[in-house]
Amino acid sequence: MEQTAVRRYIERYFQAFATHVMESHPDYLSVTLPVEVDKDIGNRPFYWTWVEKMNLPYQPLTLTFFFNDQVPQGLRGEPLHFGSARLAQIFQSARNHGRFVCMYEQTPFLQSMASPLRGKRSVPLVPWLGLNVKLSFICDKKKDVLCYFGVNLHQPRLVHDFYPFLKRLTLSPSIPDYHFTLDRRLSLDDAVILMKQETERIVAAHDASWAEKARERLQEEIEILEAYYDSLSEKVREDESEDDEEASADVEPFVSEEEQQPVASGGQANDISLNQERSPSSPASATEPAVPAGPMRILDFLRMNGIQETPKEAIVQEDWQASSPTEEKERRIAELKWQYEPRIELTFINGGIFYLQNQPPFHQ
Repeated sequence: MEQTAVRRYIERYFQAFATHVMESHPDYLSVTLPVEVDKDIGNRPFYWTWVEKMNLPYQPLTLTFFFNDQVPQGLRGEPLHFGSARLAQIFQSARNHGRFVCMYEQTPFLQSMASPLRGKRSVPLVPWLGLNVKLSFICDKKKDVLCYFGVNLHQPRLVHDFYPFLKRLTLSPSIPDYHFTLDRRLSLDDAVILMKQETERIVAAHDASWAEKARERLQEEIEILEAYYDSLSEKVREDESEDDEEASADVEPFVSEEEQQPVASGGQANDISLNQERSPSSPASATEPAVPAGPMRILDFLRMNGIQETPKEAIVQEDWQASSPTEEKERRIAELKWQYEPRIELTFINGGIFYLQNQPPFHQ
């Protein structure tokens, strides 16, 4: 999305909310935000909570957006480009406020009087329900199909490519003079059911080879994963058997340290004990803990300062246990199924009620 497209989109967005434009320059745009836009992109929810709770007058917020690197000195603002956080907020605001609309076709009065209904005083407008949906075929790959459905609510029938037809018309949120709307003989729920049936027909007519190929790739990945874990478990068994053989070969009679050290005579033992008691460097005679000369570990520092240490018995070890190979294998197989398993999703984009004088072409 180039900067020129961003500029056009921003101008249309502010024009839809009747935003007051303070200054329009080729390099920047300064606007005063209305209430709806301020709540969406102003980033001051606490201010609005305070104003609405205290019933205070609204202080408008003024923003300046830059569209290139040439920023005038002394002018405060923010750059606006595709991918910026502010533009993402504007996109979300447009989706929230423009997700469903009600529009009327605007036809010149003279043109309407030149129609076959010229002798009548008013011109009828036919109600249509238009829905834009996205049909997604998802596996490890993804394919999106956009469907533009239109349903005539006065004489029930469904047409495709309704949105491209609307782009050729002049629409407005207010009904034009000397026009009236026909009654709706089909409810909105019935129109939605009709669109769902048409969507199912499109899915049934779509080539299903993509799903078969996705399941084949899934089966190949599962076979590779199972072969890996089978070899891993076999290697673990071989290592355990080798450790058992080495342990059985290295068994020796246990001899304690007291038995290994020679027993000193009585006089020598007494001299050693007296020297230990008189030694100034003995830990028993030290009044403060010794500080190690090298770098200190965090655990040693905590122990020196008397900070309580949690005993190992009080630590819950369930969350810290490593997964077994079987559990890890099942988890990775579930991830592969989520990635490769074919599925179809239907997403609603936007829609509206449209009262039209011209009728879109009908293709069976």
